[in-house]
Amino acid sequence: MISVDVLTKNRLFNNVSSITLAKIMLLTKEASFVEGTRILSAGDKADVLYIILDGVLDLTFCLKIGQVESEITIDTKRRGDTVGWSALISPYIYTLSCVCREPLRALTINGEALLSLSDEDPEFGHILMRNIAELIRARMKQIQDMFIKEVQRGISMP
Repeated sequence: MISVDVLTKNRLFNNVSSITLAKIMLLTKEASFVEGTRILSAGDKADVLYIILDGVLDLTFCLKIGQVESEITIDTKRRGDTVGWSALISPYIYTLSCVCREPLRALTINGEALLSLSDEDPEFGHILMRNIAELIRARMKQIQDMFIKEVQRGISMP
């Protein structure tokens, strides 16, 4: 049985009360995936978020330039990380794909059920949205840093 500590240590649930964490645990299911499994695809309906228990997952997107198409890894997630938070943000469409780099075990949480819980408990809803905003800020900073690095590589310095 998975302990509530998994949620306690997760950034998405920072500062959430133990009573609410216990309610969230009732919404979780455990899932396992083999290496190479694509658990999320960019553009698909986002309805589930995943908390990684064991394994490694690559966050990717497809880059197409002319006739050349390539899947680019922008981040790697490990134990304790959360992916799929698009399931909590309108328009509820995954923006990245997730591919298991190795066998993966995760807790899944239905996004709609978690949002219903946040509607029933506005204090939890406020905390959840602040935590999601922090995750989005961190992702934007990461992508900005990647962009700056690429631009700097393309600029020849005298």
